[in-house]
Amino acid sequence: MPSRMRRPALPRLALLIAPLMLLTLAVPARAEVLDRIVAVVNDGVVLQSDIDREIQYALMQMRAREINPPSENVLRTQVLEKVILTRVQTQRAGQAGIRVDDRELNEVLGNIAKQNNMTLAQFAEQLRSDGADYLAIREQIRDEVLITRLRQREVDNRVTVTDQDIDLFLANQPETDDTEYRLSHILVAIPDGASPEQRTDARAKADGLLEKIRKGEDFAALAVSNSDGQQALQGGDLDWRKADALPLIFLQAARRLKPGETSPVMETAGGYHIIRLADTRSQAQKKTVDETRSRHILIQANTLRNEDQARLQARDIHDRLVRGEDFAKLALEFSDDPGSKGGGGEMGWQPPGVFVKEFQEQLDALKPNEISPPFRTQFGWHVAQVLERRTRDITDESRRARARGAIQNRKASEEYETWLRRLRGEAYVEYRGPDGKIQKTNEPT
Repeated sequence: MPSRMRRPALPRLALLIAPLMLLTLAVPARAEVLDRIVAVVNDGVVLQSDIDREIQYALMQMRAREINPPSENVLRTQVLEKVILTRVQTQRAGQAGIRVDDRELNEVLGNIAKQNNMTLAQFAEQLRSDGADYLAIREQIRDEVLITRLRQREVDNRVTVTDQDIDLFLANQPETDDTEYRLSHILVAIPDGASPEQRTDARAKADGLLEKIRKGEDFAALAVSNSDGQQALQGGDLDWRKADALPLIFLQAARRLKPGETSPVMETAGGYHIIRLADTRSQAQKKTVDETRSRHILIQANTLRNEDQARLQARDIHDRLVRGEDFAKLALEFSDDPGSKGGGGEMGWQPPGVFVKEFQEQLDALKPNEISPPFRTQFGWHVAQVLERRTRDITDESRRARARGAIQNRKASEEYETWLRRLRGEAYVEYRGPDGKIQKTNEPT
């Protein structure tokens, strides 16, 4: 069957959005808002209102996770850096011509509303009634979509995974390691081209944090206050991840930990890391797939025959097959499917979901060697026959596919962190005090 007759693949967009139910909580309103510029980022600005809003969201997440927030100054510093990283990425997206128009944004918001069992209008009204700024949330989500598309273009799409990568990866993995890990993470980052003194200072900071953890201080609170990781404001929580989706250095450390234990300080090119193992769970299972080998004859309406004539011809072919005529010969003579007619209409072994819904339903209703009555799909009129069915063990294939995805994710994650540090280092950032005067400037490196 030609590719155009298979079920069209739906595009997938991995949005990096904070839990949106948190956004339905009320953001405290102020009697009066006096806005000012707190930072200049390249040719854009960060306003005090931007920082205040992000602080409220961060505090909501911390309350939901039962994390004690740091001091106001520490939290403001962490939030400001997060906003700056967002700005340099959205600016880069604009330079690359990446746009998210209102129609696309409404589709994303509609999906979010649907997940909350609401219409888009109900979702917007709920946010407003709870005191949240719907328009600000809308623009925040637009930024997340922009950043996701930018990362896909400039990082993810440039990562390649070879069969040799997969072989090496699997050789270093336990044969049946389907364990999932719940980790928390603290990163003390090292800038590109760091001097020996900077590396020494970063290591000393990481060692100091580890000592505080071992003395009983809260890991999540320390992550919020000190981590340079992307999940800092979530207490460093990496959520559940499969073994093959973790950076190898994290996985090796996690395997040596018991729940509640913390790793030593670990060094990578990007900085110094500390992880804590919250828990593990196993997902081990054998994977199989039910496949069907079938064949079909397709009759389409065209300039020589109308829809009714196509239906009648399909009926005639069905009757001839029932009388015992050879399926392969009739397919070669009459089928309008160029992808299968040369093979007697055969489409090979296929799992469920490959074909369009109407075609799949007809196949599912047939017994081996049974011929269907004529039926119609969007491609025309069909007569189909199931030849065989089988259940195939795809554990190894699934393992290799999962390994490929894990390697892709690891490489992309490492490349993204490097790319993001470089993008941040190339940015002009000007910090301003309450009086509007420049306090500090980071020149592009």
